[in-house]
Amino acid sequence: MKFADLPTNPDDRMLRQFAGLWVLFFGAIGAWEVYKGNTWGWPILAVAVGVGVPGLAWPGLLKPIFVTWMVLAFPIGWLVSHVILALVFYGVFTPLGMLLKATGHDPLARKSGSKSSYWQTKTQQREMRRYLKQF
Repeated sequence: MKFADLPTNPDDRMLRQFAGLWVLFFGAIGAWEVYKGNTWGWPILAVAVGVGVPGLAWPGLLKPIFVTWMVLAFPIGWLVSHVILALVFYGVFTPLGMLLKATGHDPLARKSGSKSSYWQTKTQQREMRRYLKQF
């Protein structure tokens, strides 16, 4: 996702979904804090109800909050996704490739010599039941 792909002009459906998630998320956090006995859970509940419920009825009220939230969350999402991709590539695929290379495993049969074609014929299934179970 590019920065230019951010939803700066969301439709009413997206804003209502945001309002519903706002009520659920902040309502759950506020209710948990009130349950634990923390007094600052009440303001969180007030924000959940005061912003989320009117946003469900009039979604246009949440547009500035939604756009600001998306702009602030974009760099975090971009960084986390790239870090996870780098960890998977350099932490899983690179060591696995080095291990396969060290053991001499060649799944593509590239070292089988100089041939005019590397085509390998497969045996054909002749049973009719095979057509109903393709995978």
